[in-house]
Amino acid sequence: MTDATQLVTTTTGDGASQSTQSPQYNAIIQRLSLLETAMLDKDPQMKVHLGEIHRLMIGHEELVHLLKDEEIGKIMSAQQIVTDTTLVAASTGTKGKASASKKAAQLTMDML
Repeated sequence: MTDATQLVTTTTGDGASQSTQSPQYNAIIQRLSLLETAMLDKDPQMKVHLGEIHRLMIGHEELVHLLKDEEIGKIMSAQQIVTDTTLVAASTGTKGKASASKKAAQLTMDML
């Protein structure tokens, strides 16, 4: 397995160096962009983009640590749309709804 966190460094003509992320990281960021567009358009290709993101994450586990919370949120939102699921179930009664809402507000990315 290759290290997806590896930076590709090039030297410019004036001796300065430039660093860019690995091709795997760039591929996942590109897929995230396509996924976001597919979500807005309600495009059936969402499932394809999610599958490719999943394949990249399985093959290069370190990519998960490079993604920002917002990017992970996009993946989770798209997965919920595709599978028609929610993370927090609705409860009955006003008091139950307030309690569930309070608990949901305290969720962190580590918990998910």
